Amino acid sequence: MPATIPPLVDPFGRRIAYLRLSVTPYCNFRCSYCQPHGPVLPVGPRDEMTPAEIERLASAFVRLGVMKIRLTGGEPTLRRDLTEIVERLAALKADGLRDLSLSTHAMFLAPLAAPLKAAGLDRVNISLDTLDRERFTAIAGRDALDRVLDGIRAARAAGLDPIKLNTVPMRGVNDDEVGALLQLAADESLSLRFIELMPLEVAREFYDERHLGGEALMALLAEHGDWVEQERRLTDGPARRYRRAADGLVVGIIDPLSPNFCTNCNRVRITHRGELRNCLFGAENLALRPLLAEPDWQDAVEDALRRAILRKPEHHRLEQWDDGDLYSLVRVGG
Repeated sequence: MPATIPPLVDPFGRRIAYLRLSVTPYCNFRCSYCQPHGPVLPVGPRDEMTPAEIERLASAFVRLGVMKIRLTGGEPTLRRDLTEIVERLAALKADGLRDLSLSTHAMFLAPLAAPLKAAGLDRVNISLDTLDRERFTAIAGRDALDRVLDGIRAARAAGLDPIKLNTVPMRGVNDDEVGALLQLAADESLSLRFIELMPLEVAREFYDERHLGGEALMALLAEHGDWVEQERRLTDGPARRYRRAADGLVVGIIDPLSPNFCTNCNRVRITHRGELRNCLFGAENLALRPLLAEPDWQDAVEDALRRAILRKPEHHRLEQWDDGDLYSLVRVGG
């Protein structure tokens, strides 16, 4: 990043170094904690940004100091041009981008892992809530556990390291599998993250029955060894990282309902339509896509970003129960 261009800093002194960029709102899973009403699949004309638009928008963020980009959705591997998108973004490493990753459920990852690595992808985050086939089908709405495990193996073989597994522990659903998931992570040299169930599109009754907060997640972790909290890095996401003394296994805890969750927020989001979302749980979207067609698009986008970051909230509003439409991870890009 040129020294003459100051980085993005919000009103609370938080430097924005991390962009989560949604490439599609569509997903073929219907996970009980995300899309319990059914999978989101294309109906009618699609409105995702093109690879060229994604590249332009991302380049503006990199010029303003973003060092880490994660491609999200929906499910990014549903895009047939995903490899092209990765290749375009990987070229931004010459301008200061340090880390390019992908969030995926991994059902379609096995044949894509090697091409994505060759295109410049650094690593993947994979959702895996259970190692039991029947439970997997019940949670995800798809009998796809074997294909997900194949995707994990293919990612390892391709060198997409480190591989992070994202697990949402739910009381009475999969909270008895913490030990098994830790063992898988240790055996396969994976990084595991436990994510607190969030009040998004789930019914209030489901949330109240299944929710495990940050303290409960830490208690589950403590049953399986002694853990030392790790120092936070500038480009880290929201997870608090812990290393197990016995074998060096790294586990993250993401508990967005924690009072200090937003203290070190270093990220913003772009929806698949090119809208800036300062906070996943915020209400304001800023349309950036139209600016990409202007002759001086780069200056226009950077100016819009600098003005928009001044409206980044200090805290999210997740604790205020909503009907879920505002907070959909699929629509916003989790």
